[in-house]
Amino acid sequence: MQHSDHMPAQETITLGWSLFEAIPDCVHLLDAHGAIVALNRNGMHALDLDDLEQLRGSAWRALWRPEHRDAIDLALASAGAGGTGQAHAVCLAMGGRDRSWDVVISRAAGPATPDSRAGQPAQLLAILRDVSDQVAADAERTRLARQLQAASERFEKIVSQAATGVVQMDTNGRIVLANERFCQMLGYSEAELLGRSAADVTAPESVAITLDTVQRLAAGAGGVVIDKYYLRRDGSRLSATSSVNALRGPNGEFQGLVAIVLDTTESKQAAETLRRLADDLAESDRRKTEFLATLAHELRNPLAPIRNGLSVMRLGGDNPAAVARVREMMERQVGHMVHLIDDLLDIARISGDKLELKRQRSDLKTILASAVETSMPLIEAGGHTLTVDLPDDALTVDADVTRIAQVVANLLNNAAKYTPPRGRIRLALRRDGADAVIAVSDTGVGIAPGALDGVFDMFSQIGRTVDRAQGGLGIGLSLVRRLVEMHGGLVSADSGGANAGSVFTVRLPLADGGAAAAPRATPRAPSADASGMKVLVVDDNVDAALTLSMILDACGYVTRVAHDGYAALAAVRDFLPRVAILDIGMPGMNGHDTARAMRAMPELRGMTLVALTGWGADSDRQNSKEAGFDHHLTKPVQLAVVEELLAGL
Repeated sequence: MQHSDHMPAQETITLGWSLFEAIPDCVHLLDAHGAIVALNRNGMHALDLDDLEQLRGSAWRALWRPEHRDAIDLALASAGAGGTGQAHAVCLAMGGRDRSWDVVISRAAGPATPDSRAGQPAQLLAILRDVSDQVAADAERTRLARQLQAASERFEKIVSQAATGVVQMDTNGRIVLANERFCQMLGYSEAELLGRSAADVTAPESVAITLDTVQRLAAGAGGVVIDKYYLRRDGSRLSATSSVNALRGPNGEFQGLVAIVLDTTESKQAAETLRRLADDLAESDRRKTEFLATLAHELRNPLAPIRNGLSVMRLGGDNPAAVARVREMMERQVGHMVHLIDDLLDIARISGDKLELKRQRSDLKTILASAVETSMPLIEAGGHTLTVDLPDDALTVDADVTRIAQVVANLLNNAAKYTPPRGRIRLALRRDGADAVIAVSDTGVGIAPGALDGVFDMFSQIGRTVDRAQGGLGIGLSLVRRLVEMHGGLVSADSGGANAGSVFTVRLPLADGGAAAAPRATPRAPSADASGMKVLVVDDNVDAALTLSMILDACGYVTRVAHDGYAALAAVRDFLPRVAILDIGMPGMNGHDTARAMRAMPELRGMTLVALTGWGADSDRQNSKEAGFDHHLTKPVQLAVVEELLAGL
């Protein structure tokens, strides 16, 4: 029995040690002073120990990292006082592999080792659970969270400072992010855009493509690039190219979209401008091509009868009536060619800002009478009826008489050309406040509504057809507009459409009081007897020089001809002319150099120098004057002008 009485106690001790060893956690048994008494098998393994004797009796707190020992001491003190001590600390393993542990310390309930004896001071039981993996995972999560936060901050900074617009929308199409550039593009603040529907800032014509893009992305499509129009805050439209991508959750669910928006308004405007310029250039090139073809046609028209007239004169030169008819025809055709060339020169002078107006106060009725006289041959050739409606009172303008007459004559000629035979043309003049209004109307082919805006453009013609060959060069109306605008006036065209006739209206400011200028004196008539005045004709164009010389000889002048500047200088020394008529554009020594050389010759003092040239701009006249010329005539010059000049000498 004694043996049996002893057994229960012995079995309790054995059972306690077995439980001590069986606990899956690391268990350390300490004495009341915190010295190591025993470690279970897991505790030995965790500390990389093979023999407990290495640590038995040593201070348990020494196993922990120095920065954690205060926490261990507090836990030991709490357990020694009968409570439960807890700590989280890193143990210094014998193998150098530090691990993190959650520690719980309490008093031992009874003997824990086989050699424990009753009556001994209370022992402490420390249970350690390895949380190293959890700590590492927490540290990794913390590191990743910090990296994610840093990346998010960098992304937000990049987005906010991006040179392109960035906008994010949720699944309901509401704006949840808008960077500074996008706000600037639309003229809103960020606060005004957040929460607003994307449809509110989309132009009506772009709503359909926007909804289609959202549906495609929600259905799983990849990135989409679209061109669309946004609505700015001020109501204007912003043209943009948007690269749109879906935002998806971990399982691929659609969570909204983000768009990178590039403002293409200026580039589209520039492209449109370039396209328009290209179209204008192509149109201008087309008109110039047509103009050159028309110019060739218009010049061939008078040249053909002139050549035929020469043949008639050669074959029937002894028939005065035939010669007279041919002469009239040739004068008429040459006048037509001169008119064409004058129009071309006027356009060139105006385009180069070289045309100067010679203004004087004049009665418009007198100017219109001159224009009618100029246009009557063409009007009569078409069998048209001309009605002129003039006011009784004088309407005085401060204008270049020749140019305004040219304007009205061009309008009358235009009406005659584009009115079928036996049509009606009306010229009317009236006062409208401070303006004089000149209207030229006809019953002609009319102008299509779409052509009215361009009727005054260069090289533009109304209803050009093969059967209407007298259409002209297409510069007459452009010249009209430019001359009228130079006078501070306006010109407009109106028509009821095809075959409904047309009306051209010119408005000119009236002069501020004052009477019209007195009529210019009648030009002095040419002298019937040239009294043998010597005239030297110098031109490298042999035909031009000889024909002018023949005309002057027929008028009683004594002439000599030279065809270059050197021959002219040789001729003047023994001929000693009273007048020298020089061409300017001669090879070798030109007309200016020849004139200077003649002015340097004492024996020619008092000789009159006349420039006869195709160059007629004001700068050309100034150059002639500086070279020593007394007069400047422009080719082709009328015989009456030459005779008047010579008669005045």
